Amino acid sequence: MKSNSTEQIVAQTQPESGAAVVRHTVEFLAALAMCVVAARTFAVEAYIVPTGSMAPTLLGVHREATCANCRFRFVVGVDDEGRSGRLVCPNCGQDRWDRDATIECDGDRLLVQKYLYEFRSPRRWEVVVFQSPHEPSRSYVKRVVGLPGESIQIVAGDIYINGLIARKTISERRAARVLVYDNDYPPADANKFPRWTPRRGSIRGPSRSGWGIEGAILTREPVGESESQIKAAASNRRMRLVDWLEYHHWAPDRTSYGPIRDFYAYNGGDLTAENHVDDLMFEGDFAVEPGVDAVWIRLIGGGGRQTVRIPVDRRGSIEATTDGRSRSVKHASNGIESTAPGKPKWRKIEVSTFDREFTVMLDGKPILDPIVDDAEPGFGKVSTGAPLSIGVEGTGRVVVRGVKLFRDLYYTPNLLQTPKRSIAIDHPYKLGADEYFVLGDNSPISNDSRFWPKSPVIHGDDLIGKPFLVHLPSQAAPLKVFGRATYWIPDPTKIRYVR
Repeated sequence: MKSNSTEQIVAQTQPESGAAVVRHTVEFLAALAMCVVAARTFAVEAYIVPTGSMAPTLLGVHREATCANCRFRFVVGVDDEGRSGRLVCPNCGQDRWDRDATIECDGDRLLVQKYLYEFRSPRRWEVVVFQSPHEPSRSYVKRVVGLPGESIQIVAGDIYINGLIARKTISERRAARVLVYDNDYPPADANKFPRWTPRRGSIRGPSRSGWGIEGAILTREPVGESESQIKAAASNRRMRLVDWLEYHHWAPDRTSYGPIRDFYAYNGGDLTAENHVDDLMFEGDFAVEPGVDAVWIRLIGGGGRQTVRIPVDRRGSIEATTDGRSRSVKHASNGIESTAPGKPKWRKIEVSTFDREFTVMLDGKPILDPIVDDAEPGFGKVSTGAPLSIGVEGTGRVVVRGVKLFRDLYYTPNLLQTPKRSIAIDHPYKLGADEYFVLGDNSPISNDSRFWPKSPVIHGDDLIGKPFLVHLPSQAAPLKVFGRATYWIPDPTKIRYVR
């Protein structure tokens, strides 16, 4: 038995003949081809995004640039004739560019999950690929905003459903948000045009601030209080000695300070933004040392001046105000804890005013119930002042990094520099059964449900599937092979999920 077993093993490990290898290879390739065909037919199909109507979520053919002033990387769209708009850095406003220094990139390649909507219906804010109801040979990609049977209207950039504002979950906010400023890329001209200004005390009685700025790091050092300040704070419990650091927005398309607007670097600097955006979102990592009583975040937007006080080491409770008026705070946590000097424990704070709803997150989890404002939106109202302020109450040290400011999508009443009013602006539009209203994220240039002449809707039968991955993003390379001067080469660092 032992001898036979050994012979059997030896026989099994002998190399196959050449004919057997060829046969197995052919069988493997045939099976692989069948799997690819089956996946393409029944599960997944690849599409290329040709235009920028969904930028910055999805990109058409574009040029990529790295700003010489702040090192921020951004893109500008390219049309069918190879032309692009004026390059303007959305982070710092730099508009002096050598176009030859840009990198030409292909449109995003999408993997689309087909037939998903045979099993469930599309959800609001979901990105979908569908067959154009007006050009059946073409496929479009947009975001679903209106569902069957709903009455939809666009009011001051927001979506209203059956007369009420349509709100996003925190994950949907992260998916739709547009970056306004990233402090990880501080401008080299910040001394000339500062983005941050310390402010402590009042205009009539300013005090020395402990805030300092070193590159991408914001640090608040302890500052001694005067005897008069301590007595005043002790006699008035509502008086808080808060050391503020205010962010001042530099409008990229206007090369000046100003309110945050619906600017898209993708569209080029020649197309100026027309609409003020008050729906903002802040995020930053905080390391808090002993002696700090609270961290304060203030956003000017979402219906007013929204402020939250987050206590440290249980010194007080979480407080929220709108334009100085106290708001009811429900199911609030205990805030954050300080850590010893030299041993920072970074805590991520996110504060948002999207869709007239004030939310505060700590390490990805809400620390109070959302505070909603269902009042009528203020048409023509422009928020003034610093759109973002970070405050420290107490005498301890705080270090802040990873500071970013975002805005929400703003759905415009017309295409950029086009006077024609769109559908669902002046009056609500009623959707029928199995009808969907879809919009592009790059609203100023997106040809979508607002402007389709025959009908503003798509039907369930038009749906192809849900894009879930940007795969094989590529850029042009000046290679000369077989007489060709330009080749597209993959850039795996840009592979990402579509959310």
